[in-house]
Parts: sequence; structure tokens; C-alpha cells
Amino acid sequence: MGYEKLNEKMMELKDEIFASIKESVAIESVKGAPEEDAPYGRGPKEALDHALALGEKLGFKTGNLDNKVGWIEYGEGEEMAAVLGHLDVVPLGEGWKYPPLACEIHDGQMYGRGVLDDKGPVIGAIYALKAIRDLGLPIDRRIRVIFGTDEENGSSCVKHYNEAGGEQPAIGFTPDGQFPVIFCEKGQSFWEVTKKVENPSSVKVLSIEGGTAKNVVTPKCTMVVEGDLDVKEADGITVTKADGKTTIVAEGQGAHGSTPEKGVNAAIKLFEAVKDCGIDGDPGQMINFILEKIGTETNGKSLDICWTDEETGETTVNLGVVKCTEEDLFFTLDIRYPKNGDRDTLVATMKKQAEAYGMNADLESEGKLLYVPKDSELIRKLMNVYKEETGRDDQPIAIGGGTYAKAFDNMVAFGPTFPGEPDVIHQPNECADVEKMMLSYQILAAAMYEIAQK
Repeated sequence: MGYEKLNEKMMELKDEIFASIKESVAIESVKGAPEEDAPYGRGPKEALDHALALGEKLGFKTGNLDNKVGWIEYGEGEEMAAVLGHLDVVPLGEGWKYPPLACEIHDGQMYGRGVLDDKGPVIGAIYALKAIRDLGLPIDRRIRVIFGTDEENGSSCVKHYNEAGGEQPAIGFTPDGQFPVIFCEKGQSFWEVTKKVENPSSVKVLSIEGGTAKNVVTPKCTMVVEGDLDVKEADGITVTKADGKTTIVAEGQGAHGSTPEKGVNAAIKLFEAVKDCGIDGDPGQMINFILEKIGTETNGKSLDICWTDEETGETTVNLGVVKCTEEDLFFTLDIRYPKNGDRDTLVATMKKQAEAYGMNADLESEGKLLYVPKDSELIRKLMNVYKEETGRDDQPIAIGGGTYAKAFDNMVAFGPTFPGEPDVIHQPNECADVEKMMLSYQILAAAMYEIAQK
């Protein structure tokens, strides 16, 4: 069907939508210290209260589960279709051109923390409910706009919703990713590999330190050893000798842990530089493991965990943080696998590979594989809406990252950003083109209408 009437109705609501977004963005809903009625702090609770009040003002049924998750609902029917978003935001940070809580519009761009991630889309979805209701469009499933308040810090909000017996949607999407639609999010597996030093190196290694986070390619890594170590300086490798110590610093290039091939790992670079310098014992074994089983590969082939799938890509392995002292060795691995990867095989193989070098590999956390077939009802409906509304012929995408969609079965990320747009989410000067914002809300409205049909 065409969506002319729905599109027109959404444009009629534009001023109301932007006014409500402005009210929400003005609330600094960064996670804070818990209070009696505000488990994630005062800011997220105020943003939750604002959204619920908006739903009530518009005449919808609302729900609030322990001030962690709220929802607004319309329609009748046994089954429920869901739009899942969140009202918490990352810290404002420095370097804004315009006030981060003001929603000022400059050169057609609305600036503010949350305009894209994810307050704008949540407010857009609430008004899409109003448009569907006001037009009297027939639906078979109830539509529920669910909004969490802890997505940016681990999504404990929707975890609580599920554990407390919150109603499960039959179908749904989260406007917390990108268009056209993300049909696959690789399985995620985060590891800590450790060892207590029992057999020190004959070259005394005082410290090795590098990396900023487990899901970032190590951008810089530093090793300090006792004595005069003969290490050749090279591109990105500097060697300093002072106070009876040798300090080797490797500079690499950071990249997201889901795309390690886009970076240059400084820890790997450092270990390549010192591999023939006589470092042995337990530190030497750790270096051997990293060079022999990971090296400059980013697909896990030497670890024997490389799965390749034409549709959803291949395994990625990222060495993130390295932190070693005279007593302890420690590094992290971020492993992501496509739809033909096997989680249990991965776990068993990783433990075995580390044990062969005398180290312990512990699975610190993981994210499940999300895969919804391209020919499923959900993907077909979302893609049809996207093509009808944009005239574009983009194809569904698979990513290594994870989105809010993993909270529920039969849910995927759909919008709000369009292909080719700069990535400003979590950055200073988070902003959105106001025309594209409205287009994205028209797409959300049409998609909500379609997934509410059986």
C-alpha cells in the first residue's frame, strides 16, 4: 500500500514532535546514583516520567515497571508488536558547537544529546501511534512503544522487563541502529586470558600496558624491562633507555573491535619488535601465544575458530587490553562470529588453545547471535516500507556490533540513520538533519502499521 495519508499526518504533527523531543533532550538523562524511586538516577527517571506523561496526554494506555522500563500502547488483540527504544544517554562530553541540551537547529541540523540516540526516535514512535489511531487504520496486533532507561550501560532495564515477566512481543524493531535493516548481529564473546607468573623471564619484564577497552584495537602499547634490551627502532616503535631500564613504545591505529581489520594493533607490533630479544618464561609464552595464534590475522584462523558465511561474514578477533606486571599476565579478546559459528565449539577451543600455552581463558561476557532470515515476515515488511518510502534499493545488512534488538526474539534494528550519513552518535555535536528525522519517523509509522498486521 501507499502511505500518503500516514505521511501527511506525521508532517501535520511535526511541530508537536519537535517540541516533545526538545523537552526530552533538555533532561540530562545520564546514569547516576540510584535513589529510592530512581534506580538509574534522577535524570533517567525524569526522562521516563516525561515520556509516560506524553503518552497519557495523548490518550494512550501506559505502563511503568519499577521505574526501569515504561511503555505506551494502542489497539486490541492477543498479540503485541513492539518498538523498543531508550531514553538514557551517554555523557555530554566536551567540544559542542551548540548547547547539548537545547535542541537548537542550525543549517537544517538539530543538535542535542539524544536527538538520534535514542530520544528522537522514541518520541517519533509515540507520535506515530497517534497518527495510526487518529487515521483509524485497522490493526490486528496491539502496538507497544517500550522505552528502557539503561541501554547505554548494559541494558539491565530490558533484562529486568524480561525477568519480571513483561509481555513478549510477537514481532518488533528498535530504531537504535541504521536503515535499511540489520538482519544479523554476530554472536559476541569477550575473553580474559590470564596467568600468575611462576616462571619469570630471564629478561626481567617490569610491565606491559596497552589498550583502552576490550572492544577497541590496541592503539598504543608500552613495555618496560630491566637492563639494556637490544630492540630496533622502526616505524611506530620507539625505544628509550634510562635509569637502568629499556622502554619500548608501539603506536598503532585504533578501530572498533567489530572491525579489527580497519586498525593496526600496537600490542602485536610491540611483540613482533621484541620477539627475538630473549624474553622467555611465562611472559615469553604469552607473547608466543599472541604472535602465533593471533598475529596480524583478524579472522581467528590460527586459533581454529574461523567461520565464514557468505551472508553474514566471517569471524573477527580483536586483542584489546594488555596489562602485565611482574606477578600477573592479562589480556582481553573480543571475538565475534557469523551465523554458521558454533558458540560451544568456540568456548571449548579457546580454553584448549590458551591451556596449550599455560594460560587460562575465561569467558567474561557474551552476546547472543541475532539472525532473522531475509525472507521472514519481519524483514520483508520492513524492507518493503523502506523501499516504498525512500525509493532506494539498499539491501539488508549484517553487523559485528550489537544493538538493543537482542533483548527480544523476532526483533531487529531498523533506523534511524540512513546509509552514507556521518556517524555522530555518542560524539560531541550529535545532530540530525530535520528533514531526514521526519522521513525516518514517517518510515517508523508505516513500519509500525505493517507489523501490526497479521
